[in-house]
Amino acid sequence: MNATIELDVLSVVLLIFAIALASRSINGKLNNRWYILSAVTLLIVIATELFTYQVDDVGVSSQIIPQRIANVFGFGVSPMVLYFLFRYISHTKYQHRSVWLFIPFFINAILSILSYFNSWYFYVDSMNVYSRGPLFPLFTLIMLFYYGLYIMYLIKSLRGYEASDRPLLLFILATPIVGAAIQIAFPPILTLWPGVALSLLLFYLFSQEQYYAFDVLTGLRNRATFMRDLSDLQRMCKGPATIVVCDVNELKKANDTFGHTGGDELLVYTSRLLERCFRGVGRAYRIGGDEFAVIATKKEPLEIERALSLLESQIKLYNKNRTVPLSLAIGWSWCESCNGNLFNTYVAADNSMYDTKGKMKQGRR
Repeated sequence: MNATIELDVLSVVLLIFAIALASRSINGKLNNRWYILSAVTLLIVIATELFTYQVDDVGVSSQIIPQRIANVFGFGVSPMVLYFLFRYISHTKYQHRSVWLFIPFFINAILSILSYFNSWYFYVDSMNVYSRGPLFPLFTLIMLFYYGLYIMYLIKSLRGYEASDRPLLLFILATPIVGAAIQIAFPPILTLWPGVALSLLLFYLFSQEQYYAFDVLTGLRNRATFMRDLSDLQRMCKGPATIVVCDVNELKKANDTFGHTGGDELLVYTSRLLERCFRGVGRAYRIGGDEFAVIATKKEPLEIERALSLLESQIKLYNKNRTVPLSLAIGWSWCESCNGNLFNTYVAADNSMYDTKGKMKQGRR
C-alpha cells in the first residue's frame, strides 16, 4: 500500500467519524445536514480516487473506460464538497443566492462529462495513461471559487470569535492549503483531499465547541461565556470597564398573549439591537431567560451613554409598527479599573437595572 492510499484510507476513517458525530445532533441543528452532505460527498470523491488506483495499469485496455468514468465522476462531484461546507458555515444567510452559487458546479459537471470525449479536463490515452487536459486550470478555479467563499466568510466572522480561538481556526483553514502545497511539491503523493478531510473534522469539532459558548435562539454569547469573560477581564485588564444589564419587561405577558413565538421575537430583536447599538463599544450577551448584558472596556462613559441613547431611539422605531411592543429595563455601572472590581461592577449594574424595573412598574400603575 503506497502513501497516497494510506492517506485516503485514513481520510475515510476520519470522515466516517465526523459523519457519525454530526448525525447524532442533526435534529437539533438542521444546518448539520449541509455538513453531512459535504462529508459524504468527500467520501465519494475519495472512494473514486481509490478506484482509479485499481484501474490505472499501463497498457491494460480494459481499464481505459472505467478510469475515464471514474475521472468524470471525481471531477464532476469535487466542487460540491466545498459548496456544501460553505452552506454549513453560512447557515441560511445566502439561501436566496443558492441557485447562483450552484452555477459553477453545473458548468463544471458539464465540462467533466464532455472531458470523457474531448479530454478538456483530463486525458486517458490508448495505453491507459492519465494526463491533465488543457482546461484543467478552469477546474482548479471553480474549486478555488467555492473555497474562497468559505475562507472569506470565516475571515469576515473572525471578530466574532475569542482571540484565543482565532489561531486554531486559522490552522484549520490552512490545513487544505498545506495539503495542496505538499501535492504540488510532491505530485505522486496526493494530499489535497486528506487535508480537506482533516479540516472538515477539525472544523466540526471546533464549531461544536463554539456552539456551547453561544445562545441558540439569539446567537449572542451565553451566561457561561459572560462569567468567563468577566473573570478574565478582572484578572488581566487594568483599565476601565462598563457593565450594562438589560431585562425585557413583561416577557411572560407577551408569551401568554401571543405565544412563545411572540416572546422569542422580542428576545431576538433585543439581541440585534444590542449588537447594533453597541457595535465597536462593547460585547453583548444573553445571560438569562429575559436578561442581557454588555461588557465594554471604553475609557469614556460618554460612549456608553450614546449607545444607550441610540438603543432607546431604536426601540421607539421598532414599536411603531409592532403588535408585540418591546420594553427594556436598563441599568449600568462603570469602574475605573477592572482589576478586582468587575464582579462588583456587574452587581451594581444588576441592582441599577432592578431599581429601574421597579420604577417602570410603579409608572404603569
